[in-house]
Amino acid sequence: MVKNSGFGLRLALVRVLAFLAASALVGCRVLTSGLPGSDATAPDRDAAVAGKDVAAIGLDGPVPAVDAGVPEGISGAPVLVGCSDGTREGFRNLSVWPNIAGCSGAFDQMGVVGTPDLPATCELQAGNSSPIPVGAGCSAADLCAPHWHVCRDGSDVARSSPTGDCEGCVGAGERRFFLVASGASPIGICSPDSRESNDLHGCGDLGEPESDGCAPLARRMGFADCLATNGVWSCGNDLDSLREAAVVTKPGPSLGGVLCCRD
Repeated sequence: MVKNSGFGLRLALVRVLAFLAASALVGCRVLTSGLPGSDATAPDRDAAVAGKDVAAIGLDGPVPAVDAGVPEGISGAPVLVGCSDGTREGFRNLSVWPNIAGCSGAFDQMGVVGTPDLPATCELQAGNSSPIPVGAGCSAADLCAPHWHVCRDGSDVARSSPTGDCEGCVGAGERRFFLVASGASPIGICSPDSRESNDLHGCGDLGEPESDGCAPLARRMGFADCLATNGVWSCGNDLDSLREAAVVTKPGPSLGGVLCCRD
């Protein structure tokens, strides 16, 4: 009886360890930022960065001032182009996409969660080819032209894009991300509640493939993806890894910006 009891205990221990290992695998997801050398594995809900020294896990190197190796923006009157600086970097064909634009640039006013729309704070002087390319005093809304607004969510994108989705926003391999104003629920699933703020969501070819249920949006950026941009995108500190949309700033004008939809 003692021998059989010992065997039973060992078998139970093996089963517990197997269950824990399986649970750990289910709770992980692969982060693919779209940047060379930036692939990483992290637990669900971006918890991998919690409690770590952000400076230690960020990548070294200067903040890129320009987009290298990608097409320049299309220029025109801001009210037609959709971007306040008169250059459009996403959805570049004005005749195909007259009501939605990807506008590159920087902003230092925190967050993109607004009700109903984000306020402009620097008189629409932001943009990568603007008088304020580093976005000093600007919000994300300052990247959009008059009579345009930061696209509110996936439904706003679907209404504004003739294809109903992100198709054609950028060419393959263009490392740009253009966000919408809404966030997502604490588990990263897109939510109709505009106050939710986990991850950044939008279109482009930077960040991770979007979560199921977030169509027509195609890409998302979490805290680790922001770190991988060398400071061009900033999602706060390690305690902000579940509320990126509430704290995001963009110190650099490259690697995208916001999606703007016509009013």
